[in-house]
Formats: sequence, C-alpha cells, structure tokens
Amino acid sequence: MRGGGRRGTSCDENRADRLCQAGTRRLHSKELQTRRAFPRRLNRPVTGATCKDLSTVGAWRVAWAVMALLTRRRASFALTMSALLALLPACEPLADDLDFVRQEVQVTTRSTLVPPAEPAPATLKVMAWNVKYGAARIDFWFDYWGDRVQMTRQEVVENMADLYRLVNEYDPDILMTEEIEVNSRRSAYYDMVQGMLEGTSLNYAAYIQTWNSRFIPSEGVGRMDLGNAIFSKYPITFAERIRQEDRTDQDGITAKFYIHRMIGRAVIDVGAGRDVAAYVVHTEAYDVDGTKGRQIQQIYDEIKKETRPFVLGGDFNELPPNAVKLVGFPDEHPSSIGTEYQQPPYTPEIMQKFYDDYLPWVSLDAYGTSEATQRRYFTHTVAGPLYKDESGNPQFWNRTLDYLFVTKADAWAAGSTDVLQEPGRQGIQRDPLMLSDHAPVVGTWVLGGGTP
Repeated sequence: MRGGGRRGTSCDENRADRLCQAGTRRLHSKELQTRRAFPRRLNRPVTGATCKDLSTVGAWRVAWAVMALLTRRRASFALTMSALLALLPACEPLADDLDFVRQEVQVTTRSTLVPPAEPAPATLKVMAWNVKYGAARIDFWFDYWGDRVQMTRQEVVENMADLYRLVNEYDPDILMTEEIEVNSRRSAYYDMVQGMLEGTSLNYAAYIQTWNSRFIPSEGVGRMDLGNAIFSKYPITFAERIRQEDRTDQDGITAKFYIHRMIGRAVIDVGAGRDVAAYVVHTEAYDVDGTKGRQIQQIYDEIKKETRPFVLGGDFNELPPNAVKLVGFPDEHPSSIGTEYQQPPYTPEIMQKFYDDYLPWVSLDAYGTSEATQRRYFTHTVAGPLYKDESGNPQFWNRTLDYLFVTKADAWAAGSTDVLQEPGRQGIQRDPLMLSDHAPVVGTWVLGGGTP
C-alpha cells in the first residue's frame, strides 16, 4: 500500500455520505501538523502487555499524558519515546528485537477442516491480494484522503466478511495476503488470519509477522500487529519468515518501531508425495535510499535457491518493466509532496529479471505497450470510485504493483490468469474496487507444465 491524495476541509460532492458519516473528515494542513505533533490519547491498555507496574488503563493514560506534554512543548520524538520507556521498566519490549535471518513460524488451522475436492491435484488455483488490513475504502491519515486512525469492530467485521465472500467466489487453493492484522488497535484487535480460515474453505495458514510494535505514539496508532500470510486448502508442513533489509533513511527510534519487511515461505503437501512452495512478499513503498530495490533483489536471490516447484505472489510496490505511465497518477495530489508518504520514483527495470527467469501470470507481451492495453491489468489505486478524477469520472485502478510468478517448468492454464478488477472477472460478483486499494491477482498453476 502507498499514499497519495489530497486534503480538503469537508465532505464534498466527490465523497459518499456513508464514509463521511463514518467519521472520516478532512483537515487543513496546519491542523494536520498539530495533530501529528500532539497524538491522540490511547483509550485502552495495549493488548498482551506483561507490565506489572503499568497494567491498568489509568497508568497507560499517565504515560500518554507525559508524552503529550512533551510533544506539545515541541520535544523531539526521541525524547518522547525516552520518557515512555522510563515509565516502563518492567515491561516486555515495546518493539521486537529481530535477531534472526530465518525463523520458523507457527501454522494455524481451521477449527473444522474442509477436505479439498482433489486430494492430489494437477493444478492449483492461486490468488495474491493486499487486503489493506480490512479497511476497504475507509480513508486513513497516511493516505491523505482522510484522517482515520482506527476502525470500529463493526466496520472490521463487515469489511472482512466481504473479503471472505470474494475469496469464496474465486475459491483459491492457495491464497497469499499482504497487510493482514491479528491484534492491532487500528483494526479493533480482530484476528484476520483465523477469520479468513473460518470464513472460507482454506484450512491452513502461516502468518508472517512484519510489524509488531506494542506502542506507536504517532497519531495515536497504539498497538500494531501486521503482516502477510499464506493460506492453503492443503497441509502446510513448514513455514518461515526471512528478514529483509531495513530502511536506512529513518532515524533510529522510527526504524525500531517501523515495519520490518519479511519474505514469507511455506511448504505445502499437495498429495501423491509432492511438495510445493509458496512465497508471499511486500516490499517498501516510501523509501528514498534504494531499500525497495535491494529487497526485490533479495527476493530474486531467495527463490533462485528453491528446489521445489513454487509460486511467488505479492505486492512489490513496483511497476512492470514496460510500464508506460511512471508518474502523475490520478490518485495523487500536491498535498503529499514533501511528506514522508510522497511517492518516490519507480524503477521498473528491476522487475525484468523475474520476467526473464520465471513465468509471470501476465506476460509483457500481453501487458502491451500502451496505457490502454495495460489498464486491463492495473492492480492499485489509493482513491476508490467514491472519488472522481480530473475528468469527472470515478477513480479506477491506475497502475500494476502486484504479481504472480511460477517456475518455467510449470505453466499457467490458458485463460485463467487475471486481475480481479471488477465484478464478472473469473465469475466473481463482489466489486474488488470497494474492498481494498489493491485488486486480487489470480491464475491456475499447472504443476509440471502439463495440460490441465
């Protein structure tokens, strides 16, 4: 996911009433700066904390009060965090120490397993989807279209139910998701991984945690537990997360509490003595130090070592090598210029090696060399159809950031690869444009390259 957009002063004619009523309002730039300098108060204790001396809501409010006082007096973020840390001498760390290169992760299961229709399939339907932490088209402060910081429980439940319905309509054997949360204040502490299992016919899941901060003061974000996940109808026999390089363009405190990208890998038993691997990735979006390029190279180096047939899916935050439009996307606005969420220049040439050495779900020939042909495969837009572009048309997908690749020894079933941009694609009925800022990318993976 990435930012972009504009801020106004009120709900206008380009905005649906239901989102205005949901509490998303716009801010003047001065007010925005004030709010960022003076975080909102945390109204509940951080879930899962083990502090003995700060185990009550009142104690957390004391911490917030001290932080707010320091921040109001224009104290630095580091000083603010130091004050908080001084109040927490007996606590578990507020952010994880990631002292590993590879780490095995737990596999969770559906409460009642649903036997797959094919015990030893020759093909596997796969989907990769950035689900935007169940926020659908609610606009958050970092997108520059709204100022929401968290959702209500009802909003999350309803949004996730719509996601489950679309997943069920396509019915993948393997699903790779990005931006999924399990215990975050932003998403009302809803467990989206278990929810996806119970709401679909997928049986197994490996959660690849990438952001585990128990306390984020910025904008009153609070507890954050976000990551990617690999779901499967077939048993996941092993799963791991592989650390990616962190950004170097952030101060030490910000870097400590920020997201830490991971490559997620799962080994899946698909019957008849066969194992396949699935990879899920989500690279940096806002770095200005080349971190994303190094992460993409690491992904390439990692899959080169894989000995099993594999599928790689995820949000690369990068354009295809022959993308026509590189700048000036219609969902961006000057209000994001100069902020930490300004879109850095894309470098699409770094994706070429994946197209050279692996089998993409959409070939570069199919993608074409004009914006008209490429539009068919766009996967991302910050602004949904509730907003209008400069021509007065509802916003639509405007660039490709999400991908699927398999080994060249395998194949994609003819006519199966697609971007689920709208109802009707591959038989779906829900509108993906209303469910996330990314569209699902899908295809039927033919194991061994035979005829399905």
